[in-house]
Amino acid sequence: MILFILVNIVSFFDLLVILFVLYYGFKFFMRFIAPRVVDNAANKIYQDMQNKAAAEQERKVRKGDMTIEYSNRRQKQFGRKEGDYIEFEEIDDKK
Repeated sequence: MILFILVNIVSFFDLLVILFVLYYGFKFFMRFIAPRVVDNAANKIYQDMQNKAAAEQERKVRKGDMTIEYSNRRQKQFGRKEGDYIEFEEIDDKK
C-alpha cells in the first residue's frame, strides 16, 4: 500500500516537472523566438511592397501612349438554368 502511494507521489512530481518545462519552454519561445519570426515576416512583406512600387515606377507612361489595364475580377456568368426565362413580343402601337 505504501509503495502504491509512493509511486503516485512520484508520478505527480513527474507531471509537475513536465508542466514546468513546457511552461518555461513556451515562455522562452514567445519571448525570444516569436518576435524574430514576426519580424522576418514583416520584412518580407515590406520588401514585396518595395519591389512592387519599383516595378510601377519603371513602367512610366509617356503622354499619348495607350495602356490596357485588366481587372482581376471576373464577370459573373449565368447559365441558362439560372433565373427565369421571359419571352417578349413586340407590340405595334400604331393608331
